Formats: sequence, C-alpha cells, structure tokens
Amino acid sequence: MKYGKWLIGSCLALASWAAPAQSIMEVYDKPCSVGVRVGFNSTFPVIHSFMLDDQPIDHFRLHYKVGYMASVSFSVNMNQFFIQPAVNWERCSTEIQFAWPQTDEIYPSGNTIQYDHKLDAEYNSVAVPVLVGYHLVKEGPYGLNIKLGPKGIYHYKKQQTGSGPQAVITHQDDNINYAIDFVTAVGVTIGRLFLDFSYEFELHKTQSTYAYQCLTQDRTGTLSIQQRRNALSFSLGMIF
Repeated sequence: MKYGKWLIGSCLALASWAAPAQSIMEVYDKPCSVGVRVGFNSTFPVIHSFMLDDQPIDHFRLHYKVGYMASVSFSVNMNQFFIQPAVNWERCSTEIQFAWPQTDEIYPSGNTIQYDHKLDAEYNSVAVPVLVGYHLVKEGPYGLNIKLGPKGIYHYKKQQTGSGPQAVITHQDDNINYAIDFVTAVGVTIGRLFLDFSYEFELHKTQSTYAYQCLTQDRTGTLSIQQRRNALSFSLGMIF
C-alpha cells in the first residue's frame, strides 16, 4: 500500500510541476529528450510444467496482482523514428493456488477438488529496455506511436513462499535470477505528457523449486514449477 501512495504522490508532483497548462501543451520536439514516468503492472504467468515429485499438478488457478514501476528514459529522435533506452525499477507479484494431487493416502477418492494450497512470489527488479519506435501520428501537440524491442531484467530481491493444510512448503531456489523479454507498446503524447501501454513476453522459461514436508504422512519431496512471466503495464510520464 505504501508503494501505491508513493506513486499517487509522484503523479501529483508531476502534474503540479508541469503547471501552467500552456507549458504542458507546448510541442517538445528535440533531437534528444529525457522522460520520467510512473505506473502500474500486472504479471501473467504461463505455466509449462507443475510437478509434485514425478506427478503433474493439473488443477491450479492464477491470481493476478497489481505491481508498481518507475522509469527514466532517454529518446533519440529521427523524424518519424526514435530509439528509446530506459532504466526501470519494477515490483511485481503473483499468486498460484492449486489442489494437492488427490491420492488415496491424502484425499479420499471422489472428494471435491479444493484449491487450498498456494505459492506466492514477489519480485523487485531493475530492467533495461531498448525500444525502437515509430510515430503514427504527429500533429501539433498530439501524437501516437508504437514501439518494440528487447528488455533485460535482473531480480535483485525475491520473496517466494508456499502454504497449505497438507504440507509445509519452503522455497529452495530458481534456476536463474534474470529474464529477457520482448516488449510491444503503444504511446500517446499530449504536449509534454505521455501515456504508455505495453505488453511484454518472456522469451525463456524459469524453473522454481520448493521442498515440502507432508503433514498427513511421513513424506518429503520436491515441488517444481516451470513458467514464463508475461506482463501488462500502464504508465504516465513527462518529457523534459
């Protein structure tokens, strides 16, 4: 919640800094420019494999959570085209609820599926996207552009936990602490203000491993999940 208040305060500060309105609406078309923006994101995991030891977990639900981001970008403008590298700070969260595989030892046969276990993950990351853009519309203070390109991400802080009534679940490790994404985005500019909507596709799979201790019987083992984390984001910013 404190991050949400910080972002709202940042947006209000940007708006007040931009006053008066005439300054906001001025055409800001220079060979090079710097942009600052803040916004929100949501992560969409794509599950490729979800295993309890050698047994697949077929029943799971994805819960999408809102995260936050802030960014500083540098644009090199070349008529209709532009190149825009940036440095982002991002915080994203995911939650996966799942039903423990129904074996005779754990659940009676015919019992209703219960999504009573979950894996929570929260990532703080530094990202460096390098996007190439094209202005579809560039009339006076108004503009519309599209952009795409690669994005490198490093997760400098991660918190991953598991819980449920059938087992104690403890995160062990991930196979990698970075990600390579491909970003597509649409931007709208109004003078010095801009809005960005983007969707990014993770280009590789990440595997997370958890250890579990079953509470209903003397049994330990490994829980593993292989996934790609795509993301949708919206941000508001200003050009300087």
